[in-house]
Amino acid sequence: MRAEKKNINVEIGKRLQQARKNNGYTQEQFAEALDVGVEHYRKLEGGMYGLQPEKMFTLYETYRIDPTYLISGEKRQSFDFDSYIMNCEKKEKDILIDRMLAYIRRILLDNGEKTGKMQ
Repeated sequence: MRAEKKNINVEIGKRLQQARKNNGYTQEQFAEALDVGVEHYRKLEGGMYGLQPEKMFTLYETYRIDPTYLISGEKRQSFDFDSYIMNCEKKEKDILIDRMLAYIRRILLDNGEKTGKMQ
């Protein structure tokens, strides 16, 4: 049972790290949001510690990281972008566009670092 729990923690840690990196946050920022030390947070990502439910809820509230994704790796199957855009307020659209642009910037910067083409 202990080894199985460890494997689950490792998988959750990998998904946690991926979600953090995808959104351009540092380990320090996530540690602060979770109210844990940086070393403790590193151990969460490494699977040495398990992520408690209240911490998953904090990640959901703060960063919109889906607990189901962290636990099982399952992603929401569908999102109707056109419907969302058509039915949300201007403020929500602006927030979405800002987040999309920030994400695109991070991808471009990451690709520039990997290819050595920093601007």
